[in-house]
Order: sequence, then structure tokens, then C-alpha cells
Amino acid sequence: MNRAPRPLLRELFRRVRLMVGRAVLTAVDDARQMQSVQVEGLRGEILDRAERFQQYGFSSHPHPGAEALLLAVGGIRQHPIVAAIDDRRYRPTGLEEGEVCLYTDEDKTDPFHRIVFKRGRVIELSCGDTVLKLEPAGMTLTTPSGTQTWGTA
Repeated sequence: MNRAPRPLLRELFRRVRLMVGRAVLTAVDDARQMQSVQVEGLRGEILDRAERFQQYGFSSHPHPGAEALLLAVGGIRQHPIVAAIDDRRYRPTGLEEGEVCLYTDEDKTDPFHRIVFKRGRVIELSCGDTVLKLEPAGMTLTTPSGTQTWGTA
């Protein structure tokens, strides 16, 4: 049996293992056209200037300590890409299936600070004690001084 391919296979296996991983966010540079981040990867490995890909039309500046999905194209760790960042410390829970929520770190306090696209074609904007609820039949504005309704809601 020819043993020549073994080193090649070991290198290929090593690169495949390094292609996808978890990391923890340590710093953000939001001044660039493509946001770059510093993350801590495997066993304290610091990866600097990783490009962070975000969905078009949405941008955020996450806190240190958020968790990241790290991609190393071709298994080469010198130019990593961060495909997603989430932060379990602030993520709202309890949404119904199909609902979508935009939120910030302020959302964990009550009253909430968020926009929720709810079931039944309802959009609810919450900012402190003020809530604007938009429904097909009309809208309702609730503030500390009272509630106003427009339409047939």
C-alpha cells in the first residue's frame, strides 16, 4: 500500500475541522464598510479583523461576550469570516411560530423596547411605556396618559 497520501489526508482533515467553529466576540470595529470584529476561538485563539457578514438592510453593534459562528474558508484561520452573532443574554423569548422581533439590549427591561411582527398581520412597536399597535382594522396608541384608537379596532 502506498503511504504517500497519508500526510495529504491529514492536512485535508485538519483544514476541514477548522472550517466551522464557535467563538466569543471580544471587540467590534464599526467604522469600516464591512464591520470587522475580534473573536476568541479555539483554546484562547484570538482572531482579529474577522469580517462580519450581516443581512442587507439590517445592522447591529453587538456587545462583547456575544457568541459567533466562525467560518474559515478552506480551513485557513488567517482570514476568518463571522457569519452570525447572537447574544442569549438579550434575545427575547416567547414569540409565536412565524413571528419576528427587532430588539436591542434594552429589551430585557420592562417596559420593552422592540418591534414585533405578530400573527394576524399585527405590528406592535413598544418604546418604554408607549405602545403603538397596527392592525388591518386600525391602530391603537397607548401612553401613560391614556389610549387612543383610530379605525374600527
